[in-house]
Amino acid sequence: MFKLAPLSVAIVLGLSGQAMANDSQSNQNQYGNENIAEVKQTKASYSTTTQTQYGEGNNSAALQDNATGDIQQNHTGQYNAGYAEQLMENAGQINQQAVGAYNNTHASQSLGNGNLVQQTQEGSGNFSFVYQDAQNGSTATTQQWGNGNEANVEQLFGGTANQALIQQTGTNNFSAAEHLNHQNGQIGIFQTGEANWAYGDQRDGQGGSVTINQHGTLNSTEVWQDQQTASQATVNQYGQTNEAVIDQSFGADNLATLTQTGGFNAIYADQFESQQSVTNLFQNGYGNVHYTYQTGDNHTLTASATGTGNKVLASNWKGNKAGGQFGSGQRADIKQSGTNNSANFTQADLNNELYFEQNGTDNQLIADQRGIANYAEGVSSGVSNSVKLDQSGMGNQSYVNQLYGDHNEVNIKQADGANLAYVTQGGTGNQAIVDQSGVNMNAAIQQFGMGNQATVFQQ
Repeated sequence: MFKLAPLSVAIVLGLSGQAMANDSQSNQNQYGNENIAEVKQTKASYSTTTQTQYGEGNNSAALQDNATGDIQQNHTGQYNAGYAEQLMENAGQINQQAVGAYNNTHASQSLGNGNLVQQTQEGSGNFSFVYQDAQNGSTATTQQWGNGNEANVEQLFGGTANQALIQQTGTNNFSAAEHLNHQNGQIGIFQTGEANWAYGDQRDGQGGSVTINQHGTLNSTEVWQDQQTASQATVNQYGQTNEAVIDQSFGADNLATLTQTGGFNAIYADQFESQQSVTNLFQNGYGNVHYTYQTGDNHTLTASATGTGNKVLASNWKGNKAGGQFGSGQRADIKQSGTNNSANFTQADLNNELYFEQNGTDNQLIADQRGIANYAEGVSSGVSNSVKLDQSGMGNQSYVNQLYGDHNEVNIKQADGANLAYVTQGGTGNQAIVDQSGVNMNAAIQQFGMGNQATVFQQ
């Protein structure tokens, strides 16, 4: 949960105002520096507050309690602060606009329905915060243009079909949005520039959606969707040295999709203790790395990389640790095209499927399948490719094709009986080794070219 910035607390809840009648209006205009404008409207339906300040170091605060009204705050200058709060409102609106540098805008709506917050900031070093709790059908929108700005949106403690949108343009921007105990909540964060950071958090809800787009360099994104059902997370990054983290744990029927274009990008995707979730990872560039971890049943993973030095490494968190897919009915599709690509993957339990393609130079796949009735199929094309596959359990099948390359190598190990291994190679200096232990084993090797070697151990 985000912390509120100090916004002259003395002028916020300690307002001394007057109770207004229905259809009341309050207009305040101030010119100069260090001015203070305060309005409080209580039990005054269809009331309107407009506060406009020009200068430096000004503060404006407006509170509407059971008023079902509108609040408009405008600031032009530097170091200005605006606070707007609505309690138990229906169809209330807060509109805050600031032009200049180092301005603060804060909007709060609680215990209402169909409310709207709109914030617009132009300049640099600005800060915006939207807080909505126990709301239904409410919307929060923040727009910032400039450098070094920060935007935060919180929609907490229940709510249905709430939406949060943050748009930033510039450099060194930071955005964060959070949903808690929600249904059909939506978060959209769009950033353009460099060194931006975005954070999206949805927990304990259903049908939530997080979409983050970043354009530039040195961008970073974190998305957390814990204990979610039928939620989606989408991250698109374009540039260089981007990093993306998605965690969908303790949920079901969730979807995670990440796309990166550039260089030195990294993806970390976890779906821990979840059911029937899908992860799609796409990278196009060079030096990319993605780590994946799925536990539960009936998961699907698709990982594609095009470029140089890409890797797919199974991990239960950031780093090359033990991880992969653990459970039944899992499927993994790994495709790599380029140079020095590497895939390291583990599947454990039964009825899991692994499909892989490696096209390029010095590619390597090391796969470990543990359990019963697992299936592995792959194609490796290029130079110096190596495939190592270890299957332990019964009724496993492996099909490996390395067609036309140079000194490629396949090493398959199967144990516990009734396993099947097929190897086809084409090129020069290829080597195939199949090691099977148990009963009812079957191995078939085909080789084309010159100097190939095939070795089969059955015991």
